[in-house]
Amino acid sequence: MRGRFIAVLFAAVALLVPSHISADPLTPFRPASNRVSLSDVQPHYDRSENRTNEFYSEWWSFVFRLDGDYGAYVQFLVSNMGPGDGKATVKAEFKTPDGRKHNTTTNYDSREWSWAPDKFELRFGDNLLYGPVDGLRIRLKNGKLTAELVIENLVPPWKPGTARAQYGSRKDRYYGFHYMTPVGRVTGTVRLEGEDKEHQITGLVHADHSVSSIGPHEQARTWARFRALDEKTTLLVSDIRTPKTYGGAPIRFAVLFHEGQVVFESTDFEVTLSDPYPDPQKSGYFAPRMMEISGTTPKGRFRGAIKATKMTSREDFLESAGTAARFVISRFAKPVMYYFDGVYAFEVEEGGKKGEYKGRGSYYYTVVNP
Repeated sequence: MRGRFIAVLFAAVALLVPSHISADPLTPFRPASNRVSLSDVQPHYDRSENRTNEFYSEWWSFVFRLDGDYGAYVQFLVSNMGPGDGKATVKAEFKTPDGRKHNTTTNYDSREWSWAPDKFELRFGDNLLYGPVDGLRIRLKNGKLTAELVIENLVPPWKPGTARAQYGSRKDRYYGFHYMTPVGRVTGTVRLEGEDKEHQITGLVHADHSVSSIGPHEQARTWARFRALDEKTTLLVSDIRTPKTYGGAPIRFAVLFHEGQVVFESTDFEVTLSDPYPDPQKSGYFAPRMMEISGTTPKGRFRGAIKATKMTSREDFLESAGTAARFVISRFAKPVMYYFDGVYAFEVEEGGKKGEYKGRGSYYYTVVNP
């Protein structure tokens, strides 16, 4: 789902990559207050470093785990990549219990989308994303479907420390990330084109906001992510390994929520990747199926493991690109995305007491360049 979009994104930026990038330091996420503010979630498009920056991209994404065999994904995207600046897109995917999948992508130019300066309200044509950060609303309207969705956070919005990784000494080169909804309940209605009856949906939702002023080929060499959503316990982990330009330095975060509270959170911990899955279709490509984590916070120590149990899909953009595009893109980026079902087990020490947490989730591993 998101992998297809990321692959297209890699393709676009590959056409723009400079021939040489000098070595520079990296400043990853640093510990700090993690309260998400209005300025965090607002678009960064009008900031000086992004107005005409071809590498600027930003999105607000929603992954749904719905009851009754429904499925959904929604993304609001802004990008300068390619001809023109400030292009916007709304992507919506909806699966019904009978297995039908309805995908729609609507594009807008810079004059067809806007945001409110004093509250969170994004308007992309007739589509609307708005509300308090911890209680978002989504309104979708296009030729294939309409929807009204209400989100109630089960835990507060969260960001990994400063939530901003700086690439190099210039402050205008960065990657920013936070969760508007680490996990929440969603209710609402979806009406499909040609149907008179609305679909009533309920379930869980996960929402994040990401902004970058650099291209993905420079942002990461590999990227491991894990997401386990549950009303009681939610685990979120990310491990970016940067390119050689930045010495392969990592950008990491991990947070575990239990019954609405943070059990542990960290942006500085050890990660060991093992049990590589060799890609039978692409020499030199591996996806580690075991991720071991350990670290210390002011509250105590934590350690755990994430294990990929079953591969669910694989995406290689170059396999589907045309001859000319493949020739250009392959010079700079060769992205392959691997998707797995997974399980996790963590042990957390706090005040001399130990807590154990286990569950199931989704593990994603991206190789940008091997």
